[in-house]
Amino acid sequence: MAARITLTALSDQSLVASEVSSQRIIEWVVEAAEQPKAAARAPLNIALVIDRSGSMHGEKLHYVQQAACHVLDLLGPGDRAAIIAYDDTITTIAPSTLVTPSAKQAMQRDILQLRPGGSTNLSGGWLEGCRLIAEQLQAENITRALLLTDGLANAGIVDVEELSVHARELRKRGVATSTFGVGLDFNEQLLELLAEQGGGHFYFIERPQQIPEVFRSELGELLTITAREATLSIGAPRGVAVEIMGGLPHERSAERLRVFLGDMCAGERRMIYTRVTTPTDTVGTSVVIGGELSYADLSGKHQHLATSVAFSYQADAIVQQVGVREDLLARAAEVELAAAAREALRLEREGQREQAQAVMQASLAAAPAMPAPAAAAYQDLASQLGQGMEESERKQAHFSAYKKRQSRS
Repeated sequence: MAARITLTALSDQSLVASEVSSQRIIEWVVEAAEQPKAAARAPLNIALVIDRSGSMHGEKLHYVQQAACHVLDLLGPGDRAAIIAYDDTITTIAPSTLVTPSAKQAMQRDILQLRPGGSTNLSGGWLEGCRLIAEQLQAENITRALLLTDGLANAGIVDVEELSVHARELRKRGVATSTFGVGLDFNEQLLELLAEQGGGHFYFIERPQQIPEVFRSELGELLTITAREATLSIGAPRGVAVEIMGGLPHERSAERLRVFLGDMCAGERRMIYTRVTTPTDTVGTSVVIGGELSYADLSGKHQHLATSVAFSYQADAIVQQVGVREDLLARAAEVELAAAAREALRLEREGQREQAQAVMQASLAAAPAMPAPAAAAYQDLASQLGQGMEESERKQAHFSAYKKRQSRS
């Protein structure tokens, strides 16, 4: 049975000015219906990539081992799993293997025997895990690497941009990546980028005790995926500019903007915001912005949905008299503020506190009215940026901004 997916679009106002350029915001909503509990699911092909460097000693490694074993408990004999552990060397505990009862028992036994080692060759472990599951790519499988680390990549490939290119290319081949940062010593910018470019999710795990629950959450979503490799393609007539808000992964091709949404699970709702700038034109004419959602269902069949938003040209004086959807503008503004927060946090980490605070304050000044709690939270962040932040504050702020930019519910 094909997944029930809907695509809708709504703008803050349906009129644009004829005499001057106008800006409008479109909210695109992609929603996957809930599925019956007995509904068939796609088989999984996952790699558990576990950091076993020296900093993972004690309860961190214990909880990772517990979580990894629980993930295997949730898989069936039609699923595949590879287990990779890394410090300064890469250890393949299990190649991509069907999770039969005997294979599951052997993998769990080997996971529990892991001991902490040396430095952190994150790239080596991650790419090896991706290679192993890429060898088992099948149209009906959901393939994803789950990468966990508590530290900075200090061996192998360490350049953030180079690693993000690998994540993007792997996603195009059908291998997604989700990342899990434990504690306060990992590079949140790297793990977020790998997950975004890799079509997966990024998680901040502040306390080791949270590791099993976060792994259960990720696997729970994987077990209920109904739409795979979803992409929203937006087209506009020549002369009309369309920009993605929030910094989501996207590409431009000719006159189309393609936004990569990745896999969607049952009950998931995604909001994507675009800013549209229209040129002048004659009163009575209109301009149409079209959106097309493409995805593969569980059988591998490609599906397409389309919708559009039309703007009518009127005299500017008339346009100014028409009300706008303030709630939509407020939601879009929060996404833009979250993107500004990500950039400001990067500057603050580099010691550029004044510049970081200026970025946040400028974004707040440009934002329309929004709910008081949200506005107060970003005002507080602007103050913290100017004073300098504790590592826990920095990571919490970064993770909050990431979740807001994703606009998933």
